[in-house]
Amino acid sequence: MSKIEKLPSVVIHVTVKNAEDTIKKCIDSLLELDYPNKQIYVTEAYSTDRTYEILKHFGRRIKLERVKGNAPKAHNHIFKKITSEFIALTDADCIVEKNWVKNLIKSFDSPNVVAAGGFCKTPKDVNNLQRLIGMELENRFHKMPKYVSRLPTMNLCVRTKIAKIVKMDDSLDVTFEADWGNKLTRFGKMVYVPNAVIYHYHRSTLIGFFKQQLNYGKYMIKKPSVYIKSGKFGDYISKPIMGLQLILFNLLVLFSTVSLFLPSVAIISNILFVILIILYLMDIVDFTRSLSDVLNYLVLFFIRTFAWTAGLSFGILDLIRGK
Repeated sequence: MSKIEKLPSVVIHVTVKNAEDTIKKCIDSLLELDYPNKQIYVTEAYSTDRTYEILKHFGRRIKLERVKGNAPKAHNHIFKKITSEFIALTDADCIVEKNWVKNLIKSFDSPNVVAAGGFCKTPKDVNNLQRLIGMELENRFHKMPKYVSRLPTMNLCVRTKIAKIVKMDDSLDVTFEADWGNKLTRFGKMVYVPNAVIYHYHRSTLIGFFKQQLNYGKYMIKKPSVYIKSGKFGDYISKPIMGLQLILFNLLVLFSTVSLFLPSVAIISNILFVILIILYLMDIVDFTRSLSDVLNYLVLFFIRTFAWTAGLSFGILDLIRGK
């Protein structure tokens, strides 16, 4: 098949737990897609809020199931069941543009293309923290090359026959999408499609953001090969400078602790602190020059790096305990 001339069948799958604030917006946007040859599957993980009740109101317009466990387990469950040519994935805290699926499908112009994903924007009705998180993430997407080794499952489409072969690792609660992307690209190319747009509601509180980043650090230790390749940290979403920030932060913690007993070491701590701030600023000024935003990002990046460090520590403890 040199080029897709018709609209192939697509299953759209959403996994959800405790997303009562966004799930209706998500499903409404999927129902309004300019793509007739689609089915919408939703797996609901026994929410403790009103998510399931909201989903039941959609009736036969969606195929609703309840699956205990994490997102990769739910995705694998659906992979086994479906017979569509493609499966498109998004998250319960996302809203898709009307031409989202159509633009993704257009990119499958060769049998060698096994997956495609698009651009993740931030909705306008968000608080300042969500705006900041979104601005930094969008900057990373703007620099994405055409062919990548992974993209987030909130905006991804895969040939179903490949998804049935390459299952997600359900032992990973967070880094499963990076691991899955690396496995998918052993079978062909993954294409980045900038005009396939979704809008993602990021964490709305600092506590929620900290917990999210803590989990990234925790599960990073279980699959370090996902992020560290050829001795370099980062992939097409996680930038190498983020790895440098993590290393500098841990050295800062180490020498700051030692300086409590050997005051002469404090100068090294001070130097490391200055270098870390410079690394943060190098990252920040790449996408904003607003003084208030720069100051906010310095705090946000410090929280993020601290959360990664704590997460790595918890991950190492889990490995020691055989978890």
